[in-house]
Amino acid sequence: MFFRKKKKKKNKKNDDETLENEEMEADDDGDEEDDDDYVDNLDADEDGDEEDTESDNKGGDETVENADDDTKEDGKSGGEEADEAKEPKPELTPEEKKKKKQKMLMYIAVPAGLILVVVILMMMRGEAQPRLGLSTTDLDFGNSNAGMTFTIKNAATADSFFKKSVKPLKFKIKTEGIDNWIKVNPDSGVCDGTTKSIDVSINRELITPGNHVGELRISSNGGDEIVRALAQKDREKITITFPTTRYSTAINKKVTIGWTASAGASNSVDIELYLNGSKVETIVNNYKFRKKNTGTGQFAWKVGGNAVREGSNYSIKIVDSNEPQTFDEVGPLKITQPLTGISVLNETTNHQTPSTVQFIFSLRNQNNHAILFNPSEVDWKDIKIWENDEEIDYLESHALLYTQDDFQLQTMLVLDFSASMYDTKADINKMILSAKDLIDSLNETHQVGVIEFHRPDTPPALLQTFTTYKEAAKEAIDKFSAGKVYRDFSICWDAVKKGLNQFPKKSDPNVFKTLLFLSDGFDNSSYSSPEEIIELAKAKDVHIFVVGVGEVHEEERLKSVAFMTGGTYVHAENIDVLRQRFKQSIKDLKGQYKIKHITPKKPDDGTFTVRSEITYKDVIGDPVLYDEIEPKTIFTKTINGVLRFSAPSVIKYNRAEVFLWCEHAPRYINEFRFWIGAGKNCKVELTSFKDGGLCQDWILERGQDGWHKLTSPDKADPKQNLEFGDFGTICKIIITDIKDKGIVIPFKLDNSIYDMGQAFYGKNTKRKTKTWSTNIHVGQSNAY
Repeated sequence: MFFRKKKKKKNKKNDDETLENEEMEADDDGDEEDDDDYVDNLDADEDGDEEDTESDNKGGDETVENADDDTKEDGKSGGEEADEAKEPKPELTPEEKKKKKQKMLMYIAVPAGLILVVVILMMMRGEAQPRLGLSTTDLDFGNSNAGMTFTIKNAATADSFFKKSVKPLKFKIKTEGIDNWIKVNPDSGVCDGTTKSIDVSINRELITPGNHVGELRISSNGGDEIVRALAQKDREKITITFPTTRYSTAINKKVTIGWTASAGASNSVDIELYLNGSKVETIVNNYKFRKKNTGTGQFAWKVGGNAVREGSNYSIKIVDSNEPQTFDEVGPLKITQPLTGISVLNETTNHQTPSTVQFIFSLRNQNNHAILFNPSEVDWKDIKIWENDEEIDYLESHALLYTQDDFQLQTMLVLDFSASMYDTKADINKMILSAKDLIDSLNETHQVGVIEFHRPDTPPALLQTFTTYKEAAKEAIDKFSAGKVYRDFSICWDAVKKGLNQFPKKSDPNVFKTLLFLSDGFDNSSYSSPEEIIELAKAKDVHIFVVGVGEVHEEERLKSVAFMTGGTYVHAENIDVLRQRFKQSIKDLKGQYKIKHITPKKPDDGTFTVRSEITYKDVIGDPVLYDEIEPKTIFTKTINGVLRFSAPSVIKYNRAEVFLWCEHAPRYINEFRFWIGAGKNCKVELTSFKDGGLCQDWILERGQDGWHKLTSPDKADPKQNLEFGDFGTICKIIITDIKDKGIVIPFKLDNSIYDMGQAFYGKNTKRKTKTWSTNIHVGQSNAY
């Protein structure tokens, strides 16, 4: 055991030396941590740690055993090792002891310092500052949206060791300066890890139409932002949903008018009816339509009333009762008049040679307004003629129907330029426009004249005698209205009387004579009376058409004058609709018709009766046309045609227009040859079908020395011939550079061109020759 213990010491010494050598090598490498460990081990040995010694001894025994083996291998003697183990341990110097203590203190201070640093760092951690975050900075409400939402949140985050959390975001929203048309809810709040929804609403009633921008100013402890609110407001709108354009209805039918209105429109509307742009009736005024804030409205309208007539250019207008600039209008609309009755009025007979039976009459509906239809569309089964109660053979007798366009019309206009019509210039202008409408509606064969009245101490003036020069009549009206005239009380009856006196005394059944005037029925200055007017009109076979204007004082008298003379009465509720009412009168003027047929009756047949009946839209005219006729008064050979002329009584613009009329055409006529002795200043034009022309498509050739030739498009085609018994104009003769107030124009017609014995003459020509010669009187030489 002694030996093993010694061996242990030797091994320990060797181990220490080995360790010291390794540590020195480590020091050479600059490993300071190994030096510290070595000092610590020395200190521990000096403290005499018995447990460690015992452990070392035990370890030493094991080391001795291992060392024996090592010794054997190294070839060293045990005695040498035992000597080394007995050497005393070297004693440390004060410097070494000081270093040893410093290392020991270091081992204690480093961990303590680390702990202190950790504590300090923990104490330095805090909260992150908030940051304002928005979902959007623009809210676009457009032109219909009233509410939108955006969000506010705290956009800051605790994104480092030193920020353990985020402070709450506190915000406020201000809306001052935008006239309160924007509301915000809520306008303040706190975002603590949450997102706040902000509701924004707008009130378009508080803004004007157009584009608007408002700013929501958001202030917070995390910054400030601005949210822009954009809103558009369209102009308040009313939209008619029914009826739609080109809708057609009828008088006395019910129509449900429908519309929508924008939120800003008022709760009531006015519904108005217009014709050609002028208001003719207020259907309903201040009609309250909103129910439970609905934006739609309806009104049941029964079509009719005194102002409504048949027409195709009506429109309906719906106007905001409180804001007239907000409205909608739909048109054109067509209003028809269901025909429940036809009155046959103003019947006159114009039976004439050769063997021609003619009825001239007016057709009126149940409201005493003209019935107009196209005779080319009339089925001849709707026109029936009986002679002695036996229906005629229409192919042989050849019944013909003509409208006012086909025969001559004379119209005298009596215009009121008194003070009552001159309250505003617009009244006069509308009357003038109405008069010009009538003039422009006349055919070129029609004649027009103009009378004016403006004060009682000045007689009514004739502005234009009867003329086919429509421009001359319009110029006369313009010239008078443009001058300065003292206007006073009304003398309408004296003016009407003067107008009647312009018609010729000589009756001419081929001319339909009319007079049209307007009045409010109040006349305190005329010498003439309505009764005198009626008597004179009947004597001259003149039909009076009246337009009552505004609040008519003696409307029944005006109606009586119109009815008793075969005219019509129209009420213009105000001057705005005067032009439309004139147009109704124009229509009434043209509601004249002629039915004619050639009778085979001869003088020996004695008196015979004629009845004529016309049916339109399954309604029979009443009464039936009727007359008793002596054949000897009208009988002549139908192979002879009848011609006549209509010429102006006054020459205007140094020119004259003369119309050549055919009163009766024999069979198989496809050519004319005539001579006009007016020299080089003569020109011939064909009249149109619209103006009653018979030869619009014919070929006109001017030869030498004033001769003219007029032929059908195809003389070999019988369908191109004039119809047997035909009536209408053939051509217009224009003479220019007239120097005198009146002239006479020689005229010749060549009958030698007809190879079946046909011939043309004047109405009262007794001598039948191959060449018919006559004179045309123009101007002052002209006699009616």
